[in-house]
Amino acid sequence: MRQLQWLFVAVLIGAAVVAVTVLRQRNRPSEQWWQQVRRYLSLPALQNRLRSVPALQEAQRALQRQDWTAAEKALRQAVQLDPTNKEAWQLLMMVLARQGRINEAVLLVQRIADPSLQAQALLTLADMSYLQGDFNRADALYRRVLALDPNNATALNNYGYMLAERGIRLDEAERFIRKALSLQPNEPAFWDSLGWVYYQRGNYRQALRYIQRAAQKRPDDPEVRYHLGMVYWRLGDRHAARREFQSALKVDPTYRPAREALETLEQQEMEEEMRGETVRT
Repeated sequence: MRQLQWLFVAVLIGAAVVAVTVLRQRNRPSEQWWQQVRRYLSLPALQNRLRSVPALQEAQRALQRQDWTAAEKALRQAVQLDPTNKEAWQLLMMVLARQGRINEAVLLVQRIADPSLQAQALLTLADMSYLQGDFNRADALYRRVLALDPNNATALNNYGYMLAERGIRLDEAERFIRKALSLQPNEPAFWDSLGWVYYQRGNYRQALRYIQRAAQKRPDDPEVRYHLGMVYWRLGDRHAARREFQSALKVDPTYRPAREALETLEQQEMEEEMRGETVRT
């Protein structure tokens, strides 16, 4: 949100960059460079973006005080002034979903002319539905996103991960995630998702391979560290599992899955000690 404060500067810099690029390509004189800047600044889309800034700033203030009604009003104004503003649409979708009004949000998305932008808005609603535990709605929305944009790597990954997290349709989940990786092979979250598919299948060695790859590139992601801990635990390496759960909690002390897993692990070890069993670490 803080980026809004720098939007005007960014716009001018963007205009200059575009113009300089054109100059380098065509070697135009300085007067034509300035004409290029003015032409860029006069584009209708850019003018719409500038007109929407006050509404976005008002939305920012409303979101900071968790005034969902005021935020919705400001964001509706922003997308009316600038119908191609992806961030404004995504925020509006989140605000409506936060209020339990996803059906209304889905109807609103149909007013977006650009299929790519429509897909992004629907993806926000799909992710929110998943986070709220409405898996059937999330499933339907992810499918709508992919019908509009079959190569949306984030949608492919998130849909596949949702299926893997629930332990269902794992072959389909793997196909989605592998396609996402074919589009963005360096994205660590996608490797983590693929590893979680193998974890749910009980193939912990293969899961370890992929999740370790994710952890190497994203060591401060608590979910990745938690997943790695769960794999180590299943492989019988409690020491490594405890280390990963603690690493996850060091990054985010409120991360519940890691906290619960660590407590369960420690409770299990305590019970084994009370029974006189040797605790294998």
